[in-house]
Amino acid sequence: MKRIFFIGSLLIVCFVIVVAQDPIVIGKIGEEGELVYPSQAEEGPDGNIYVYDTMDAFFKVYSPEGNFLRKFGGEGQGPGEIQRTGGVRFGFMPNDKLYFTEFIGGHRWITIMELSGEFDKSIKIQISEVFGVMRAYPLQDGGFLLELSLSFTPEIKDDYFFYRVPRELVRIDTEGNVVSKIKRTNHITRISYSNDGADAPVPFPPEFRWIPYDKNTVLFSDGLSTKWNVYDYQGNLIKEINSPLPEPEKVTKEHLDEWRERWKENVSQDWYKRFGTVVDKYKKSIYEQMPNLDGLSLTPEGNILVSGEAEEGVEYVDYWLLDIKGKILIQGRTNTAGLHITRSFIFYGIMDKDGGFQFYAQKRTGSETQDLKKILK
Repeated sequence: MKRIFFIGSLLIVCFVIVVAQDPIVIGKIGEEGELVYPSQAEEGPDGNIYVYDTMDAFFKVYSPEGNFLRKFGGEGQGPGEIQRTGGVRFGFMPNDKLYFTEFIGGHRWITIMELSGEFDKSIKIQISEVFGVMRAYPLQDGGFLLELSLSFTPEIKDDYFFYRVPRELVRIDTEGNVVSKIKRTNHITRISYSNDGADAPVPFPPEFRWIPYDKNTVLFSDGLSTKWNVYDYQGNLIKEINSPLPEPEKVTKEHLDEWRERWKENVSQDWYKRFGTVVDKYKKSIYEQMPNLDGLSLTPEGNILVSGEAEEGVEYVDYWLLDIKGKILIQGRTNTAGLHITRSFIFYGIMDKDGGFQFYAQKRTGSETQDLKKILK
């Protein structure tokens, strides 16, 4: 069964799952180090498991066996604290330190921490526009690739507004200065009765998916083609790669009707009566096609893990593991969600029948292909 819920600005899609081996349950409710609304789990360079919990804004650390060790961070304005608790993304630097970023309304810098939880430093991002960091990737020189969500531009449409929300992939140096702009889009993604909030999503917008690729390049897809683009760090298009993904599906009236009903079901009736009826005015889709992918991630073995779009009412999600040239190593379907591969684990999250959210870690025993075979059907 599929469940949908929001953590801050993130839409998380979860499924009841079945796997071949007993996974590690991370942060059980009622136990020390419990996780209430976790949004991201990663394996640290020390082999421990790091999870960010939006409930209390702490990073919680567990042993490889899932035993709670410590926590750090927390809500606040000071060094190492978090202002926008629902918009945090984190990862690890080449020098084995943890970094995290915040979304719009959060701190305008990248915070870098020791694995012990001690504050190391912050890198202020030198951008004048209102922005939030969707994703960051650390470079060997101490700089970062940053995916930014920029302030929206409202456009009047009859008696309501469309919002254009720019997304941009940039490279910054160690001082937070933008040294190059790699890719920018400016798609309509929201709809509202006002020009400053109370908005609802527009269905089926193009994706903004990228991963580091090869020799200072990134691979990018908007999900609207079977071709993927490769850009260098200066934003030059280097080449195209043919992917094995299916062609994007055409948007129909039935798709819009289903989207509208799902939206009504997932918001309060009071909010819907005041603001949400704007979705009833969205009769014709701006976008002709539905994206053919939802996620791209780079694996420890240098492969590419692709997840297909999660559709309401469809229990399984398609996954493809590709080599660096786009050749299929393994493909299949699974009723897991948010699946990603690290050196020692395959992580995923689920929501149980009582509405509780839980992260799991499946220990790896072989190659990426071998381990995925145990999960993909």
